Amino acid sequence: MNRKWNMFIAIVVFSTIWGCSIAGKPAKECVFNGTVTGLEDNCTRITGNLVFGSSDPVATLYSKLAYVEEVNGCVQVSETTYPRLDFFARLRTVVCTNTSFPVDFMVANNSALERLGMPYLRVNRLGLTFNPKLCITSEEGMRYTNVQRGQNDSFVVCQGRAGALKECNSTMNGINGGLTDGCELITGHLYIEGTNNANITDKLQYVKEVYGRVYIRSTNLNTLSMPLLEKVYASDPMATATLEPTFSVSGNTNFTKLQVPKVNFMAKSDQAFLTSDASYVMDQDLCNQLSPYGQVVSNGTVCVAKNTPRHNQWTSIILALGISMVIFI
Repeated sequence: MNRKWNMFIAIVVFSTIWGCSIAGKPAKECVFNGTVTGLEDNCTRITGNLVFGSSDPVATLYSKLAYVEEVNGCVQVSETTYPRLDFFARLRTVVCTNTSFPVDFMVANNSALERLGMPYLRVNRLGLTFNPKLCITSEEGMRYTNVQRGQNDSFVVCQGRAGALKECNSTMNGINGGLTDGCELITGHLYIEGTNNANITDKLQYVKEVYGRVYIRSTNLNTLSMPLLEKVYASDPMATATLEPTFSVSGNTNFTKLQVPKVNFMAKSDQAFLTSDASYVMDQDLCNQLSPYGQVVSNGTVCVAKNTPRHNQWTSIILALGISMVIFI
């Protein structure tokens, strides 16, 4: 038995003993008592039939369901105004045995739903009915093999900038992340590694979503920009023993700046951003932007987000008062 195999067994045993889950959190079983608000924090497995409607606060869903990987029950999302179901970003299994539910996971009558947003969910029976704005990616179309729809429902393929949304797979230590031109969705982790990244800016210019995490390692890049990136699901297809940062930056010779100006969703993590690169100096804009999704850490220092909107609001009020006083005088 070689060393790698011994290490693999050790990891499996350690994970089993400590109950580690896909989200890198200790396994925690919770019982659904009818309200998401009543759930404990950091649940990884929920027992009970989850029925969601518009009365469930969106912020609570993102907070309470961030680490859920398994539901031992049926799920129904109906008559909501949610644009996505990415509060279930790490969900991968639904086991429904209640025969009163027509399918394991029902998504019905959601007027604003545009995307499912559950990168690694596999479910025996998925119901998609009367969701007029919903589209399905090519990858989802292959993963969801048993979809029940209404007579007037049809699968609409998600569109990108030039036809169907372009999905790409990134490879570790690949030239320019192993990416082709025009990628819009990365179906896994995004690896920007090594010194063969001369065209990485062009490869990333249209990327809007990443199913996994973003790794920037051992490069000679000075800066990196992903101008259209909106969502990083920070999910894994299988169990992991640790919860890694959503953005991990390490071993770069002169990396000083990361720009992701449009990010509006990242699955909750202990650390949203982590770097030990001596060349990196945290800028306040990135700190403000990523802090809602986890700690932003640079060389052992956790940055403190500033409430920019509140600052701007008070600035506007003071300015308006000043103008009023001038007019009055």
